[in-house]
Amino acid sequence: MKLLYRTITLLFGISITSARSTSSVIIPPATSNGPTHTEFIASSKSLNSPKIFNVQPTMYGQAWSFDAISSKDPFYSIFAVFSASPEYASVNNTLDVFIYVQAGPDKVYTAISKFAEFAELNTHGNGTSGIWKGTGCSFSASEDMSTMTVHFTHPFEITGSVVLRAVAPPHYPCSPADIGASMEFLPHFGWNNAFPDAKTNVDLKVNGTQVKFEDGIGYQDLSWADTSLEDVFEHYIWIHGRLGPYSIVVWFITGSDGTQKTSGYVSKDGELLSTPCSGVTIETEAAAPNSTIGPIQSFSVEIPFENQVIVANLTVNNVLINESNLVHGTGIIRGGVKDGRMDYSGSAAFEHLTSV
Repeated sequence: MKLLYRTITLLFGISITSARSTSSVIIPPATSNGPTHTEFIASSKSLNSPKIFNVQPTMYGQAWSFDAISSKDPFYSIFAVFSASPEYASVNNTLDVFIYVQAGPDKVYTAISKFAEFAELNTHGNGTSGIWKGTGCSFSASEDMSTMTVHFTHPFEITGSVVLRAVAPPHYPCSPADIGASMEFLPHFGWNNAFPDAKTNVDLKVNGTQVKFEDGIGYQDLSWADTSLEDVFEHYIWIHGRLGPYSIVVWFITGSDGTQKTSGYVSKDGELLSTPCSGVTIETEAAAPNSTIGPIQSFSVEIPFENQVIVANLTVNNVLINESNLVHGTGIIRGGVKDGRMDYSGSAAFEHLTSV
Protein backbone atom coordinates (compact mmCIF):
# COMPACT_ATOMS: atom_id res chain seq x y z
CA MET A 1 0.00 0.00 0.00
CA LYS A 2 1.45 3.36 -0.96
CA LEU A 3 1.17 6.62 0.95
CA LEU A 4 -1.51 9.11 -0.01
CA TYR A 5 -0.84 12.82 -0.42
CA ARG A 6 -3.06 15.87 -0.78
CA THR A 7 -0.35 18.15 -2.14
CA ILE A 8 2.62 17.97 -4.53
CA THR A 9 3.49 14.30 -4.98
CA LEU A 10 6.24 12.62 -6.96
CA LEU A 11 7.14 9.00 -7.67
CA PHE A 12 7.52 6.87 -4.49
CA GLY A 13 5.66 9.46 -2.41
CA ILE A 14 8.36 12.13 -2.10
CA SER A 15 6.62 15.35 -1.08
CA ILE A 16 8.28 18.66 -1.94
CA THR A 17 7.35 21.51 0.38
CA SER A 18 8.43 25.06 1.02
CA ALA A 19 8.80 26.73 4.41
CA ARG A 20 5.23 28.10 4.26
CA SER A 21 3.55 25.25 2.38
CA THR A 22 0.86 22.87 3.54
CA SER A 23 1.10 19.13 3.05
CA SER A 24 -0.64 16.01 4.29
CA VAL A 25 0.62 12.43 4.51
CA ILE A 26 -1.46 9.35 5.32
CA ILE A 27 0.54 6.49 6.85
CA PRO A 28 -1.23 3.14 6.43
CA PRO A 29 -1.36 0.66 9.33
CA ALA A 30 0.49 -2.16 7.60
CA THR A 31 3.98 -2.47 6.17
CA SER A 32 4.62 -3.00 2.46
CA ASN A 33 7.37 -4.54 0.37
CA GLY A 34 7.14 -1.75 -2.19
CA PRO A 35 9.80 0.90 -2.91
CA THR A 36 10.90 3.01 0.08
CA HIS A 37 12.20 6.57 0.19
CA THR A 38 14.03 7.77 3.32
CA GLU A 39 15.09 11.35 4.04
CA PHE A 40 18.49 11.87 5.67
CA ILE A 41 19.26 15.35 4.27
CA ALA A 42 17.02 18.14 5.56
CA SER A 43 14.94 19.57 2.73
CA SER A 44 12.80 21.88 4.86
CA LYS A 45 12.42 23.29 8.37
CA SER A 46 9.57 20.90 9.19
CA LEU A 47 11.45 18.56 11.52
CA ASN A 48 8.43 16.44 12.43
CA SER A 49 7.20 15.67 8.93
CA PRO A 50 7.48 11.93 8.08
CA LYS A 51 10.95 10.85 7.01
CA ILE A 52 10.24 7.35 5.68
CA PHE A 53 7.74 6.78 2.90
CA ASN A 54 6.57 3.16 2.72
CA VAL A 55 7.86 1.19 5.72
CA GLN A 56 8.93 -2.37 4.93
CA PRO A 57 8.49 -5.27 7.40
CA THR A 58 12.19 -5.46 8.34
CA MET A 59 12.55 -1.74 9.13
CA TYR A 60 12.40 0.12 12.42
CA GLY A 61 10.22 2.77 10.78
CA GLN A 62 9.74 6.05 12.63
CA ALA A 63 8.63 7.27 16.05
CA TRP A 64 7.70 10.65 17.52
CA SER A 65 8.72 10.79 21.20
CA PHE A 66 7.61 13.23 23.91
CA ASP A 67 9.06 13.67 27.38
CA ALA A 68 8.41 15.99 30.32
CA ILE A 69 9.76 16.16 33.88
CA SER A 70 8.71 18.42 36.71
CA SER A 71 11.48 20.94 37.34
CA LYS A 72 10.69 20.78 41.06
CA ASP A 73 10.28 17.04 41.55
CA PRO A 74 11.65 14.44 39.07
CA PHE A 75 9.25 11.87 40.54
CA TYR A 76 6.62 13.55 38.35
CA SER A 77 7.17 12.92 34.64
CA ILE A 78 5.67 11.56 31.43
CA PHE A 79 7.06 9.72 28.42
CA ALA A 80 4.94 9.11 25.31
CA VAL A 81 5.64 7.67 21.86
CA PHE A 82 3.58 7.86 18.67
CA SER A 83 4.94 5.00 16.60
CA ALA A 84 4.81 4.01 12.95
CA SER A 85 7.09 1.08 13.54
CA PRO A 86 6.80 -2.69 13.13
CA GLU A 87 9.46 -3.02 15.86
CA TYR A 88 7.20 -1.22 18.34
CA ALA A 89 4.05 -3.03 17.19
CA SER A 90 3.74 -5.56 14.33
CA VAL A 91 4.11 -5.73 10.55
CA ASN A 92 0.33 -5.65 10.08
CA ASN A 93 -0.39 -2.98 12.69
CA THR A 94 2.51 -0.54 12.95
CA LEU A 95 0.56 2.42 14.35
CA ASP A 96 0.03 2.77 18.07
CA VAL A 97 0.69 5.13 20.98
CA PHE A 98 1.98 4.39 24.46
CA ILE A 99 2.55 6.56 27.51
CA TYR A 100 4.18 6.20 30.92
CA VAL A 101 3.15 8.60 33.67
CA GLN A 102 5.03 9.01 36.95
CA ALA A 103 2.87 10.55 39.68
CA GLY A 104 5.14 10.31 42.71
CA PRO A 105 7.43 7.66 44.19
CA ASP A 106 6.40 4.13 43.17
CA LYS A 107 3.39 5.44 41.21
CA VAL A 108 3.91 4.63 37.54
CA TYR A 109 0.94 4.32 35.21
CA THR A 110 1.00 3.16 31.62
CA ALA A 111 -1.44 2.94 28.74
CA ILE A 112 -1.15 1.50 25.24
CA SER A 113 -3.62 2.46 22.54
CA LYS A 114 -5.44 0.12 20.26
CA PHE A 115 -3.93 0.01 16.78
CA ALA A 116 -4.72 3.06 14.68
CA GLU A 117 -6.73 2.82 11.46
CA PHE A 118 -4.12 5.12 9.91
CA ALA A 119 -1.97 8.09 10.89
CA GLU A 120 -2.45 11.49 9.28
CA LEU A 121 0.45 13.97 9.41
CA ASN A 122 -0.37 17.55 8.37
CA THR A 123 2.41 20.11 7.97
CA HIS A 124 1.64 23.84 8.01
CA GLY A 125 4.67 26.08 7.71
CA ASN A 126 7.31 24.42 9.89
CA GLY A 127 4.89 22.70 12.27
CA THR A 128 3.57 19.16 11.84
CA SER A 129 0.45 17.81 13.52
CA GLY A 130 -0.43 14.13 13.75
CA ILE A 131 -3.57 12.09 14.38
CA TRP A 132 -3.43 8.34 15.08
CA LYS A 133 -6.99 7.68 13.88
CA GLY A 134 -9.24 5.83 16.31
CA THR A 135 -6.83 5.90 19.26
CA GLY A 136 -7.87 9.22 20.81
CA CYS A 137 -4.24 10.35 20.57
CA SER A 138 -2.89 13.28 18.55
CA PHE A 139 -0.40 16.13 18.58
CA SER A 140 -0.61 19.61 17.07
CA ALA A 141 2.10 22.20 16.42
CA SER A 142 2.11 25.90 15.63
CA GLU A 143 3.40 26.92 12.19
CA ASP A 144 6.58 28.39 13.68
CA MET A 145 7.16 25.36 15.94
CA SER A 146 7.12 27.51 19.05
CA THR A 147 4.45 25.35 20.69
CA MET A 148 3.23 21.78 20.53
CA THR A 149 0.26 20.19 22.29
CA VAL A 150 -0.25 16.46 22.79
CA HIS A 151 -3.88 15.39 23.25
CA PHE A 152 -5.15 12.18 24.84
CA THR A 153 -8.91 11.53 24.69
CA HIS A 154 -11.36 8.60 24.78
CA PRO A 155 -10.91 5.71 24.04
CA PHE A 156 -7.35 6.12 25.38
CA GLU A 157 -7.23 5.13 29.06
CA ILE A 158 -5.27 8.24 30.10
CA THR A 159 -6.80 11.58 29.10
CA GLY A 160 -5.67 15.20 29.09
CA SER A 161 -2.94 17.24 27.46
CA VAL A 162 0.76 18.07 27.46
CA VAL A 163 1.69 21.55 26.19
CA LEU A 164 5.30 22.34 25.20
CA ARG A 165 6.54 25.91 24.64
CA ALA A 166 10.02 25.97 23.12
CA VAL A 167 12.85 27.64 25.05
CA ALA A 168 15.71 26.20 22.96
CA PRO A 169 16.23 26.03 19.17
CA PRO A 170 16.03 22.71 17.28
CA HIS A 171 18.99 20.77 15.95
CA TYR A 172 20.27 17.72 14.09
CA PRO A 173 22.90 15.25 15.36
CA CYS A 174 25.92 17.42 14.52
CA SER A 175 24.50 20.76 13.39
CA PRO A 176 21.78 23.37 13.77
CA ALA A 177 18.49 22.56 12.03
CA ASP A 178 19.52 24.04 8.68
CA ILE A 179 18.24 23.02 5.27
CA GLY A 180 20.82 20.80 3.59
CA ALA A 181 22.22 19.47 6.87
CA SER A 182 22.59 15.75 7.53
CA MET A 183 20.07 14.09 9.84
CA GLU A 184 21.81 10.70 9.62
CA PHE A 185 23.39 9.88 12.98
CA LEU A 186 24.54 6.38 11.99
CA PRO A 187 24.19 4.66 8.61
CA HIS A 188 20.46 4.11 7.98
CA PHE A 189 19.46 5.82 11.28
CA GLY A 190 18.13 9.39 11.35
CA TRP A 191 17.29 11.65 14.26
CA ASN A 192 16.24 15.23 14.85
CA ASN A 193 15.27 17.22 17.90
CA ALA A 194 12.53 19.81 17.36
CA PHE A 195 12.17 20.61 21.09
CA PRO A 196 15.46 20.13 22.99
CA ASP A 197 13.91 22.03 25.90
CA ALA A 198 10.45 23.47 26.49
CA LYS A 199 8.41 25.00 29.27
CA THR A 200 5.78 22.33 29.67
CA ASN A 201 2.36 22.05 31.29
CA VAL A 202 1.07 18.55 32.02
CA ASP A 203 -2.60 18.00 32.88
CA LEU A 204 -3.67 14.35 32.76
CA LYS A 205 -6.28 12.11 34.36
CA VAL A 206 -5.12 8.63 35.27
CA ASN A 207 -7.61 6.20 36.85
CA GLY A 208 -9.67 9.17 38.01
CA THR A 209 -6.64 10.89 39.56
CA GLN A 210 -5.34 14.19 38.21
CA VAL A 211 -1.63 14.35 37.44
CA LYS A 212 -0.69 17.98 36.91
CA PHE A 213 2.47 20.07 36.88
CA GLU A 214 3.04 23.44 35.22
CA ASP A 215 6.79 23.70 35.66
CA GLY A 216 7.84 20.88 33.36
CA ILE A 217 11.03 20.51 31.36
CA GLY A 218 9.75 19.23 28.03
CA TYR A 219 11.37 17.53 25.06
CA GLN A 220 10.38 16.05 21.68
CA ASP A 221 12.31 14.24 18.97
CA LEU A 222 11.81 12.09 15.87
CA SER A 223 13.85 8.98 15.10
CA TRP A 224 13.73 6.76 12.04
CA ALA A 225 15.60 3.94 10.33
CA ASP A 226 15.21 2.06 7.05
CA THR A 227 16.67 -1.07 8.63
CA SER A 228 16.16 -2.81 11.98
CA LEU A 229 17.58 -1.24 15.13
CA GLU A 230 19.58 -4.42 15.68
CA ASP A 231 21.43 -3.61 12.47
CA VAL A 232 22.01 0.01 13.58
CA PHE A 233 23.51 -0.17 17.05
CA GLU A 234 24.51 -2.33 19.96
CA HIS A 235 24.00 0.25 22.69
CA TYR A 236 23.05 3.85 23.31
CA ILE A 237 22.76 6.40 26.11
CA TRP A 238 20.60 9.50 25.75
CA ILE A 239 20.16 12.37 28.23
CA HIS A 240 18.38 15.72 28.22
CA GLY A 241 18.06 18.27 30.99
CA ARG A 242 18.25 21.84 32.14
CA LEU A 243 21.05 23.39 34.23
CA GLY A 244 20.10 26.93 35.21
CA PRO A 245 20.12 28.89 31.91
CA TYR A 246 21.62 25.96 29.98
CA SER A 247 19.68 23.32 28.04
CA ILE A 248 21.63 20.17 27.18
CA VAL A 249 21.12 17.01 25.12
CA VAL A 250 23.68 14.24 24.74
CA TRP A 251 23.95 10.92 22.91
CA PHE A 252 26.49 8.13 23.05
CA ILE A 253 25.98 5.32 20.54
CA THR A 254 27.91 2.16 19.78
CA GLY A 255 27.05 1.06 16.26
CA SER A 256 26.49 -2.54 15.22
CA ASP A 257 30.02 -2.55 13.77
CA GLY A 258 31.51 -1.35 17.07
CA THR A 259 31.94 2.27 15.95
CA GLN A 260 31.28 4.79 18.72
CA LYS A 261 29.58 8.11 17.99
CA THR A 262 28.55 11.00 20.20
CA SER A 263 26.35 14.04 19.82
CA GLY A 264 26.00 17.00 22.14
CA TYR A 265 23.85 20.11 22.35
CA VAL A 266 24.12 23.25 24.46
CA SER A 267 21.93 26.34 24.40
CA LYS A 268 21.70 29.20 26.88
CA ASP A 269 18.63 31.37 27.40
CA GLY A 270 17.29 30.23 24.03
CA GLU A 271 20.51 30.82 22.07
CA LEU A 272 22.21 27.85 20.41
CA LEU A 273 25.84 27.58 21.54
CA SER A 274 27.05 24.20 20.31
CA THR A 275 26.04 21.01 18.47
CA PRO A 276 29.30 19.02 18.59
CA CYS A 277 29.86 15.45 17.49
CA SER A 278 33.40 15.38 18.86
CA GLY A 279 34.74 16.11 22.32
CA VAL A 280 31.53 14.87 23.97
CA THR A 281 32.11 12.36 26.78
CA ILE A 282 29.83 10.23 28.95
CA GLU A 283 30.99 8.13 31.89
CA THR A 284 28.71 5.88 33.92
CA GLU A 285 28.74 4.55 37.47
CA ALA A 286 27.26 1.10 37.94
CA ALA A 287 24.38 0.55 40.32
CA ALA A 288 24.33 -2.25 42.86
CA PRO A 289 23.40 -5.71 41.55
CA ASN A 290 19.64 -6.20 41.15
CA SER A 291 19.04 -2.49 41.70
CA THR A 292 15.51 -1.25 41.02
CA ILE A 293 16.92 1.68 39.01
CA GLY A 294 18.65 -0.56 36.48
CA PRO A 295 22.37 -1.14 35.92
CA ILE A 296 23.48 2.55 36.03
CA GLN A 297 23.16 4.88 39.02
CA SER A 298 24.81 8.01 37.60
CA PHE A 299 26.11 9.61 34.42
CA SER A 300 28.92 12.17 34.09
CA VAL A 301 28.80 14.30 30.94
CA GLU A 302 31.07 16.84 29.26
CA ILE A 303 29.98 18.89 26.22
CA PRO A 304 32.31 21.47 24.64
CA PHE A 305 31.03 24.88 23.54
CA GLU A 306 32.76 28.14 22.54
CA ASN A 307 36.15 27.14 24.03
CA GLN A 308 34.39 26.13 27.23
CA VAL A 309 32.92 22.90 28.56
CA ILE A 310 29.61 22.03 30.21
CA VAL A 311 30.21 19.52 33.01
CA ALA A 312 27.19 17.73 34.46
CA ASN A 313 26.42 14.76 36.68
CA LEU A 314 23.04 13.03 36.53
CA THR A 315 22.04 10.98 39.57
CA VAL A 316 19.27 8.49 38.82
CA ASN A 317 16.29 8.92 41.14
CA ASN A 318 13.56 7.07 39.39
CA VAL A 319 12.87 4.61 36.57
CA LEU A 320 9.70 4.62 34.48
CA ILE A 321 10.71 1.70 32.25
CA ASN A 322 13.00 -1.21 33.12
CA GLU A 323 12.09 -3.87 30.63
CA SER A 324 14.48 -6.32 29.02
CA ASN A 325 17.17 -4.18 27.39
CA LEU A 326 15.56 -0.73 27.88
CA VAL A 327 15.76 1.62 30.87
CA HIS A 328 14.13 5.06 30.84
CA GLY A 329 14.08 7.27 33.90
CA THR A 330 14.65 10.64 35.53
CA GLY A 331 16.94 12.22 38.07
CA ILE A 332 18.70 15.31 39.37
CA ILE A 333 21.40 16.90 37.22
CA ARG A 334 24.09 19.13 38.75
CA GLY A 335 26.98 21.05 37.26
CA GLY A 336 27.76 24.04 35.09
CA VAL A 337 30.68 25.52 33.18
CA LYS A 338 34.11 24.01 33.84
CA ASP A 339 36.36 26.53 35.63
CA GLY A 340 33.28 28.72 36.07
CA ARG A 341 29.97 28.56 37.86
CA MET A 342 29.27 24.94 38.81
CA ASP A 343 26.36 25.19 41.25
CA TYR A 344 23.44 24.79 38.84
CA SER A 345 20.97 21.96 39.33
CA GLY A 346 17.80 20.77 37.67
CA SER A 347 15.80 17.80 36.43
CA ALA A 348 16.81 15.48 33.61
CA ALA A 349 15.64 12.38 31.76
CA PHE A 350 17.79 9.54 30.47
CA GLU A 351 17.48 6.36 28.48
CA HIS A 352 19.86 3.53 27.71
CA LEU A 353 19.23 0.57 25.50
CA THR A 354 21.13 -2.49 24.31
CA SER A 355 19.99 -3.95 21.00
CA VAL A 356 19.08 -7.63 21.03
